[in-house]
Amino acid sequence: MRKAAVPMLAVLALAVPGLAGAHGKAHKAVGPAVQACKQERSADPAAFRAKYANKNGKHAFRRCVARHVRQAVKTCRAERKSDPAAFKAKYANAKGKHAFRRCVHQHESDPVS
Repeated sequence: MRKAAVPMLAVLALAVPGLAGAHGKAHKAVGPAVQACKQERSADPAAFRAKYANKNGKHAFRRCVARHVRQAVKTCRAERKSDPAAFKAKYANAKGKHAFRRCVHQHESDPVS
């Protein structure tokens, strides 16, 4: 038992910093959606809560950000499907990569209906 515990502890010690680093990256990806939701919430907090909160009246901000991101993904998928070459030319970086990611990031702050 003791022989097996030492390698497991070593693996856990190496895995924990890796997990902590990945967590911070997820929040940077939704920056425009967060800003749009903050502006919407500050304009009318009661209407914001009524529009986005769950049946218990909670998680309105989280649900707002998720809805903005979902809508951006939906928009970008449709745009990419209609003309892949134009999509890549419009959104890709200098190396021709990350077009979808850049499209979503650009469309996150668009108003949600």
